[in-house]
Amino acid sequence: MYKNKPSVSFSLRPLVFGISAALLGPAAATSAAQLEEVIVTAQKRAEDMQTVPVSVSALTADQLADIGFNDISDIAAQVPSLIVLTNISPLATTFRIRNIGNAGNIPNFEPATGLFIDGAFRSRSGIGMGDLVDVSSVEVLKGPQSTLHGKNVTAGVISVATQGPTENFEAMAEVSFGSDNLKQIKAYVSGPFSDSVAGRLSIVDTGRSELIENAAGPKSEGLNGYAIRGQLRMDFSDALYGRLIVGYADKDMNTTTGDVFLSDASRRILRNAGASLTIPNDPSDRLIEYSEGSGYIGDSNDIIFTLEYSGDGYSLTSISSYDDYDGLTILSDVEQTSLLLADFNDRQAGESLSQEFRIASDTESPFSWLAGTFVFTNEFRRGDKDLPEFLAQQDIEEYGAALAGELITRGVLPINLSPLALPLLGVEGDRGDYDITQDTDSFGLFTKFDYEFSDAWKAALGLRYSYEKKAGVVIQTTELSALGCVPPLNTNLICLVTPDGNNFDDSQSFDAITGSISSSYFVNADTMFYGVISTGFKAGGFSLQNGTATDEMRPFGEEEVINFELGAKTEFLDRRARVNASVFHTEYKNFQNASFAGLVFIINNAELVTVDGIEVDSTIILTENMSTTINFAYIDTVFDSYDGGQCYYGREPDNDLGQCILDGEELASATKLKGNIAINWRYPVGSGDIYTRMDYAYSGAANASSALDPRFDQPASNTLNLRLGWRNSNIDVAFWGRNLTDEIDIDQVAPANIFTTIDTRVGSPVGSYQAFTSQPLSLGLTARYTY
Repeated sequence: MYKNKPSVSFSLRPLVFGISAALLGPAAATSAAQLEEVIVTAQKRAEDMQTVPVSVSALTADQLADIGFNDISDIAAQVPSLIVLTNISPLATTFRIRNIGNAGNIPNFEPATGLFIDGAFRSRSGIGMGDLVDVSSVEVLKGPQSTLHGKNVTAGVISVATQGPTENFEAMAEVSFGSDNLKQIKAYVSGPFSDSVAGRLSIVDTGRSELIENAAGPKSEGLNGYAIRGQLRMDFSDALYGRLIVGYADKDMNTTTGDVFLSDASRRILRNAGASLTIPNDPSDRLIEYSEGSGYIGDSNDIIFTLEYSGDGYSLTSISSYDDYDGLTILSDVEQTSLLLADFNDRQAGESLSQEFRIASDTESPFSWLAGTFVFTNEFRRGDKDLPEFLAQQDIEEYGAALAGELITRGVLPINLSPLALPLLGVEGDRGDYDITQDTDSFGLFTKFDYEFSDAWKAALGLRYSYEKKAGVVIQTTELSALGCVPPLNTNLICLVTPDGNNFDDSQSFDAITGSISSSYFVNADTMFYGVISTGFKAGGFSLQNGTATDEMRPFGEEEVINFELGAKTEFLDRRARVNASVFHTEYKNFQNASFAGLVFIINNAELVTVDGIEVDSTIILTENMSTTINFAYIDTVFDSYDGGQCYYGREPDNDLGQCILDGEELASATKLKGNIAINWRYPVGSGDIYTRMDYAYSGAANASSALDPRFDQPASNTLNLRLGWRNSNIDVAFWGRNLTDEIDIDQVAPANIFTTIDTRVGSPVGSYQAFTSQPLSLGLTARYTY
């Protein structure tokens, strides 16, 4: 392989670039600077991105500073293949790569995109990203990565690395102020304690007022939390060093709420029950009318200990990790109306232990290898013995009476029945509880062999054995003060969400052998073509949800994937331009799919999902002071065969289980075309530079509902972000704006918590629903001092 390949810059922040020889001729080429090397760890080694036969997008600390990085959603604006979705709480955040991902509202339904922080696997995607101050790089590996990364990576990997302790003293303090009372403080201090020990301490504290207006109660979608992270680096010898990381994060905030569209039938029933309906019936105006608010209180801890040893021709790496979280989502607004119908308290907690150990060759030989093992255990708990999960509130009887009146009018109930004679939906104080647990044990063995047949041609083979065992338990109880869960109506809401005695207890184990084979060929030192065939595996499990699911409905099978990919990585214009492209075809057999059906979630397997697409990432130095990145992805993601899909409201089921055939349909939120263009410009002024960065992102049309309801086909959207500032080696002051066009898009749609079920009971021709929208325009100022 071309080992003496000249270095190319990943960092564009200095932007001291020469004018392209293509514009000014060969005389300018001798003084023109070049893009520097991008180092990635996609194959568990530090390698030049341009030599790795993997489709990977990467951003360094300087680039993250340029975009004003705060959370993973900022990365999605730069990587078209990445989609980030969230709704009611941080625990509900999901990542999708190449349109493949899962519903974050089902906590034991593990993600298809693996999140790794400093090499340690994280079981919940919504924990940790916004709590990191000094991120040094983010890599997005696209497509199945099961061979080396193992668990839950059938869509891809997000690998985040943070800056470690430094040999010299460093410090940074940053403050940000913005729209809606945004206030954020970030700081770190780093340096040596002795010749062999160094430390680092970082902190972030963020607060922001709520963004969603409420005509009847508290606003929602606020931010309030802090995180602290401490590190030690210990050089035990020239060959052995260790790095210890300990982190803690705390959040206490009003969370996002769904903006509800109500059917005419639901609006009529609510009026008859005394509800206030004063706001427009518009699910995208970010205006709600909830009697009470929603909140999230939670904390998380993580510990990572890494040991690296450099031997004679080999290296040893050990990554030990522990993490836990405990979060309570309080949905006093679960009824999504100005009435007080029911409260929902959802406590989730989990703790994980993982250990990865690997050994790798470290020589200049044409043959290289690595091997390792990965062990992971997780305990997940949902429910709180000291809190009711569901509790009927003071207006439940009046609302039930209004519903009974509607049913009498429609001839569903006898006309001589008084609406007030029957507590149709229950009475105040009715209580439903669940206690849900899942224990997971995983084990993996992996190896990879690389061989250079010549300076130009290289091939690699990887294999992995994976074993996973899961044990799941669901216990549901009710405490009812009226008729209970009895025929003929059985309409008490508590009976539907936690039917007494509808319990579950089972365990299963899964195993698989997966692998990859790749080949790369260098046409010259600047251009490589590669091909990859890889397989992946995601263990099956159980739908451990409260609700009316039977024992037969809860298990879902393991997911298998095979990916075929061809790619090219090239640099030209004397290494002032870089273009990386890939084309791929991926097949998911028994694809694990989830959907929300109003009061319950459903998980099952689609027989076949195929993904076909092309991705292009490019970076170009335009002039001495200007550079640009142009990235796009066209991805077609289709249910080739799926007999068990969720039916949207009003669609007749295709089988006796109430399911619909979705053959030929695109997946929910599956955008075919996404792209972004960024322009960086700087100009020397005084002792520093004026700089600006403009980001434009385009996202094509997609359906926002898991049932693929045609009503929720969303049009294409455009987002524009801008950052303008001045900086030198110590000071950086920037004004910024996000979503400058103030475009509000519907990201996700789901049935309304209660009203969709009521619409079905009364035979409404149109179903109610709730929508979650993108954030509006925000403006701010960030000032940073680095020592």
